[in-house]
Amino acid sequence: MAMIIDIVLFCYITVCVFTDLRFRKVYNSASVAAVILGLGANYFYFGLAGLKTSILGLLAGFIFLILFYVMGGIGAGDVKFMAAIGCLKGAGFVLSGGLYGAVIGGIAAIVVLTLRKSFLKTIKEIFAALYLLITFRVPGAMKFDNKDAIYMPYTVFLSMGMVLRWLQIYRGNL
Repeated sequence: MAMIIDIVLFCYITVCVFTDLRFRKVYNSASVAAVILGLGANYFYFGLAGLKTSILGLLAGFIFLILFYVMGGIGAGDVKFMAAIGCLKGAGFVLSGGLYGAVIGGIAAIVVLTLRKSFLKTIKEIFAALYLLITFRVPGAMKFDNKDAIYMPYTVFLSMGMVLRWLQIYRGNL
């Protein structure tokens, strides 16, 4: 039963990774389809409890990244990506997979910044912005619209985290 949801999950991840790498977008049509399939499949297989799991997962996935979107660190597609995965697999799955993906993405960012010799400069900017935000409550202190910014397709790292989470759960069933 849950295998159908896993198939949808991996199809969705594959499509989103491809479009993020190729076009720098996670398309709404893919996210909406994943949400509809998540709601429908979870309700069909697990009844009202499955529907509740889907809705709570959607909210958890959305909340997980919305602050980073508001601060300008990620795109809206990443937020919708996480919400759709939460809708498919539930809050626990999306939060754990999201944390794994965030760690993978953080490591990748450190490597890229180190290779570009801008790691220390970036850390200083982040701490200066945090200081302004906390001390003086400067609106927009955490907005980083740097023309030298490096594009990193975050959906790729989040997807790696989701796959790791899936393997962690199902490794005994492979």
